[in-house]
Amino acid sequence: MIGKIVADSSSTVSQQTISATSDNLTIQKVELTKIYTQAIAEFLKAAYKKDKSTFDTLYFGKHVYGQPDDFPDIELPETIEKTQIRLVSPEVGQKKQAERKSLVYVNMMGWVDKQKAEFVLVVFTNGGEHQYDYFINFITKTSTNKFELDKIEFENYLHLNGQKPKRIVIYKGSK
Repeated sequence: MIGKIVADSSSTVSQQTISATSDNLTIQKVELTKIYTQAIAEFLKAAYKKDKSTFDTLYFGKHVYGQPDDFPDIELPETIEKTQIRLVSPEVGQKKQAERKSLVYVNMMGWVDKQKAEFVLVVFTNGGEHQYDYFINFITKTSTNKFELDKIEFENYLHLNGQKPKRIVIYKGSK
């Protein structure tokens, strides 16, 4: 009888642990989705502010190669800042770029922890030509425990003539 009670008790504990772990993963996915969505929204606003760029659809490479910068297992909203968002494998992205030269394809790498989130968005178009990079950083605001935009930087890879691109600060702090 005691053995049965211990078994039932441990089963309950392990089920609670599995449930708690599952809940934590769900919360983590929700938070990751929020910060990735926020970073994409900031990218779209910065691109418009910089040179009035607008996009009807952006294709994001869902690269999963076992690296720390892999795209997380999240689902993004279909629309962010009035722009259609599509997650595709890198292979599908290459195929689509070959078919449509005007298609905009973005490799998005992110590193997120409790204090900060950093993103690099590498933008390709013209059949796979590297156009520019955006570097978007967030810090956690301690009073609200939410991510707040800290800095956006830009590097243009067009018309370099062998020179290294200059990184331009587009946004820093609240300016």
